[in-house]
Parts: sequence; C-alpha cells; structure tokens
Amino acid sequence: MTMLRKLNRQIRLLTAIICCAAGVQAQQPAVKVKTLGEPAPSLYISNWIKGDKVTAFEKGKVYVVEFWATWCKPCIAGMPHLSELAEKYKKDVTVLGVSIHERKETTLPVIEKFVAGMGDKMKYNVATEQNNLMAENWMKAYGERGIPYSFVVDQQGRVAWAGAPKNLDKVLPQVVAGTWDVKEAAEKRKEWQRLSVIDNNSIPVMNTFMGNPGNPTGALKKIDSILAENPGLKYYPKVGHFTFYALLKTDPEKAVEFGKEWLKHNDYPPFSTVTDAVTGKKNLPASAYVLAAGCYQAQLDLYPWSMDFPATYKKMAELYTQAGDKSKAAEMLKKADSAVAEKTTH
Repeated sequence: MTMLRKLNRQIRLLTAIICCAAGVQAQQPAVKVKTLGEPAPSLYISNWIKGDKVTAFEKGKVYVVEFWATWCKPCIAGMPHLSELAEKYKKDVTVLGVSIHERKETTLPVIEKFVAGMGDKMKYNVATEQNNLMAENWMKAYGERGIPYSFVVDQQGRVAWAGAPKNLDKVLPQVVAGTWDVKEAAEKRKEWQRLSVIDNNSIPVMNTFMGNPGNPTGALKKIDSILAENPGLKYYPKVGHFTFYALLKTDPEKAVEFGKEWLKHNDYPPFSTVTDAVTGKKNLPASAYVLAAGCYQAQLDLYPWSMDFPATYKKMAELYTQAGDKSKAAEMLKKADSAVAEKTTH
C-alpha cells in the first residue's frame, strides 16, 4: 500500500468515526440550520419502550434528548455513562433516549429486545421516533447526522446545547444551576460549523503534498497559510491530520508534542492517525513510539468492538521495542498471548 493510499484510507476512517460518534463535521453553508437558544422542536414519538412517556417539554424542567441506534457501537458504549448521569441528576433532569436511523430490518420487537437486554446500562426513558420526524426536525435541522448525539433543553424550553454525549458532564451542572450562557454557546457552535467546512475542504488541497516521500515542507507552509486566515483550525481533525504527518517527516519531536495537544482538543481523538503514521517506521524518537503505543491502548479501551486485541498488543510490543523499553514490550506480548487464549476459549 502506497503512502498516499494509506493516508486516504486514514482520512476515510477518521471521517467515518466522526460521522458515527460525533456527528458529521461538515455543514452545508447554503442550508440554514437552527441555532442554540431557539425553542426546542416537538417530540415525534411512535413508541415508548422504557420509562415514563413525555409528550412535551415542561417549563422549569431540564431535558436531555439523546439519539442512538441498535447498530451504533459508540452509542452502546456510552449508554452506561448516560445512565449514570440520569441517576445523578434524576431530581432535575429527564433523559430521553430516542432510536433513529435504524436499519429497515430492525423492527420494534428487535429494539424492545435490545433495550431489555441492556438492563441498568440503559437506565433512562427510551423511545422510537415517528416516521423519521425526530431525525428530520432535530438532527437534520441542526445540521447533524451522526450518532450518538445529544441535545439539552433548558428550563425555558430552549435548545441550550448540542453535542457529543460524553460532554454532558460539563454542560448539565451549569444548565441545572441556571448559569449556562446559551448566547455564548451559540456563537461557539456557529464558529465550529464555519471552521469545520474549511477543515473538510482542506483535504483535496493537502493531499497534493502527501505521498512517499511527498512534500512535507510544502505541506507545512500550506498549513501555515491556512492558519494565518483561520488560526482556530490548528487542532481540527483534517488540518491536524496533515500537520502530524508532515511534522513526523520534518521534526518528529515536534510532531509528538503537537500530537499530544491535538488528541486533547478532539471529542473523539484521532488515535489512528498517530498509530498509522508511526507504526512500521524506523529511526523515530522513542517518544513517537510511546505515543503510538498509548494510542493503541486508548483504542482498545474506548473502541474494543473494532479492535483485534492480539494483533494490537503485538504492534504495541514492537513499538515499545523500538522505544527501547524491553519490559513493556514483554508485557504486551504476554497480553497478546492471553488475548489469543481468551478468543480460543470463547
């Protein structure tokens, strides 16, 4: 596989993860989307599967409307966390989990069986949408498609926040206390939408600098020109992706420092960019191999359904060997053997 093909594969993978787990980043500038602070759309529910029925948003109460599907692995992984929040804020917040984007063959009994099987891992109100109206009037209306995705409706019946469910911990305390600044949140969201379009549009331009060996110096100069106009793009997914690759070829230590910051700035950290860029490469600083090994571990922890555990531990062992850490390398090989044994017994 050539370097250019690998980069293109990585970009497609990164886009797919974001699409499924955080919503599609790109917004169509010609389409007017709703903004935070507007009255919440109506609820279009066909069936209540678990918990109390909610027909409308009552003034003085806070609601979380979270969208999920039975096929969505990140949705399933986040359900225990949402259940914890529902329990923690049960006096002040009503959590509604609404199934959308289900496949044609996924009937109501299938969804009901799924919810029953989740038990206390899905300890909040659960419903199915009516005729795609929740997806249309909520997700699409706000310029989103990917799930899991959540909205917070405040005491005034306004959509006070929209984003990845993992960030509800930061938002809910402020909304419940009445200290959440909806206007500020709306401005930040508009800027995020604007920059996301530019970020996605950078792909064809930056691809011209990629390859083996490519033109990493030219890539960094082009990125500098992009950031000169929009400095906020520095840690966005696509610009960050090309920055890391280019720095790894020109200044590996600087690439490691950038990579650490880049991972911190994303709701769904682009771990696979780092692992793809570093794995199999020679003569990099030890810090690069350690960073990549850490990214593999993060993927095992956060996205276990998508990972081959034995193969990943072996890759981590090789990375630690290249980093000069024989002890960690041996530890990873033992984990690889244990993972193989576990797969065999199951």
